[in-house]
Amino acid sequence: MSILMVANCPGCGKVFQKNLRNLCQDCVSNLQNEFDVCDRYLRSNRKATTEQLSEAVGVSVKQIIIWIKDKRLPVTDYPNLTYPCNSCREPIRQQEMCYPCRSRLTKDIREMQEKDGSRVQQGFGFRSRVGGRF
Repeated sequence: MSILMVANCPGCGKVFQKNLRNLCQDCVSNLQNEFDVCDRYLRSNRKATTEQLSEAVGVSVKQIIIWIKDKRLPVTDYPNLTYPCNSCREPIRQQEMCYPCRSRLTKDIREMQEKDGSRVQQGFGFRSRVGGRF
């Protein structure tokens, strides 16, 4: 006997059988239709920005950003598609943070390590083999 896994769809609230996308079939279909509309628009308007795309096709910027991060809308094909840096909210095209924020974070971490006097050592957290025993 198998157990049927059900949940409420986060998109519409209907009860559905759980799947990989965690959405009911109607919402999956609607989402795919929205993606197809975006894709068609971008094919004829390659230089559209994320905001222009959203306004033109009626799909939320949040959903477009999800597709960019999932690489369904490749920024290599569409040069003006961007999403905000997780730190300063400046528009970026790759990774999670812009270069200045990554540099600042790396510098801050180094300064904290130097202040504490604790440097990360090779093999930290592992026991070394001494005399054939662990």
